[in-house]
Amino acid sequence: MVDIVITGENGKLHAVYHKSAAEAAPLAVVLSGNPRQKYHMNDRVSYAMFRSFMDIGFSVLRFDYRGVNDSEGSIGTTADNMLDIATVIDWIQNHNEDSDKIWLAGHQLGAWYVLQAMMRRPEISGFALVSPDSSISDFAFLSPRPNRGLLIQGAAESDDSRAFSTHLTQVLKKQAQIDLETIRIKNADANYTGAPELRQMYNDLKAYVGRENEEDKLL
Repeated sequence: MVDIVITGENGKLHAVYHKSAAEAAPLAVVLSGNPRQKYHMNDRVSYAMFRSFMDIGFSVLRFDYRGVNDSEGSIGTTADNMLDIATVIDWIQNHNEDSDKIWLAGHQLGAWYVLQAMMRRPEISGFALVSPDSSISDFAFLSPRPNRGLLIQGAAESDDSRAFSTHLTQVLKKQAQIDLETIRIKNADANYTGAPELRQMYNDLKAYVGRENEEDKLL
């Protein structure tokens, strides 16, 4: 993996990129949580998601939104961050023109960005949501977009968070025609603080993506 700089709408974005040795390997972009809550591309969850794609042969990229660490500018709004996400997706696709699959994975606020990006990018092949931020309840951006994905959650998260994930699954199925497979990881909190729980999250994500990608169930 190498550090790279991508020119964004508001300056340079710092990213880490792994290029697969396999010809026409599938692609993935990892989205970290809310930068105002100190999440970034090198936090433990973002790195574990990145490694899960890397270790099953994907070309994969993670990055810091504008205003975070070495990315230029000031911390932005959701609209600003969505522009950065679009820039990064364009970059990895332009550098892998032979690939016909791209996945998105996001943690916390990044999980919501995954869903928003999928609504805007019909080429998204598959997705994973890791402990989505339960404080967000605006589903207005969802429209029918038949697809399948994975939701991973810590079993030690709050009752409200677990109930919210059940509600989110129902909303996605009804409003966007999306089916979610849900995995709850024993003893894990929303940040997968324990090493065994982080390893389990990595393994579960890797297994799901590997299976779905191999069987080519996703469009």
